Amino acid sequence: MSARDGWNLISKAYQNNIRVSLEDVHYGPASPGEREMKLLGNVEGKDVLEIGCGGGHNTIVLAKWGARSTGLDISEEQLKHAERLAHEHKVAVQFHLGNMEQMEMFPDANFDIVLSSCAIGYSENIERTFHEAFRVLRRGGAFVFCVVHPFRNRGRAIRYSGRKLWGIGNYFDRRRRTWIWRFGDVVAKFYGYHRTMQDYFNALTSAGFVVEGLFEPEPYPLKKMTAEEKRMIPYYWEGAEKEYEIRKRVPFILLFKARKPLACNSAV
Repeated sequence: MSARDGWNLISKAYQNNIRVSLEDVHYGPASPGEREMKLLGNVEGKDVLEIGCGGGHNTIVLAKWGARSTGLDISEEQLKHAERLAHEHKVAVQFHLGNMEQMEMFPDANFDIVLSSCAIGYSENIERTFHEAFRVLRRGGAFVFCVVHPFRNRGRAIRYSGRKLWGIGNYFDRRRRTWIWRFGDVVAKFYGYHRTMQDYFNALTSAGFVVEGLFEPEPYPLKKMTAEEKRMIPYYWEGAEKEYEIRKRVPFILLFKARKPLACNSAV
């Protein structure tokens, strides 16, 4: 099942079961958001593109913060949800249907920031995706994205000496991986692509970016938090608590901040 088909099938159930903040930009389940990470800077008056915007939550938050906000996604159903949310929150956001590897709907040097949260892993060709992100950015523009950490993609929970640990399998196995998402009777099979940290870093620099930071955000201390504090988490998933003992020891999210140089060989 393609990412487009999978998200079209599961969109309604997903949006009804996953709580995503409309007050903060999220960087994955139970991880600190932009208010804590401070990677985007002041977005007011800036042109921002979110690739793989899904239900539009981050795109809407950016518009609330004063950005000229645009979202791109491959799923029609996800974009329908995004447009409804934008209307409910009375923000002007442009949403486009399309593939992050072919963003011909956007001219060169059109954005100050390109953002992506947990969507790059669906891209079959990250080199093409990163070149497209570089192309649509203005000089000095920032590219901030997060993916599921490679340690998570190629590992699983194991029992060792009576403890539940995270065992890493073949970290260098780059074959396409598949997984199942189930919400009641709604089931979708997805596939994505495993890359090492080296793969992401080298693809960024090959596209022309300068990598300014690599982050492995520690999860919130869920077991010490009140119900009210948990409601403030930017992206909350019930399974996060069930996996807490492992999640607090092994990073779930890998987050990059890169920049298009002010002086570069590109004409844009």
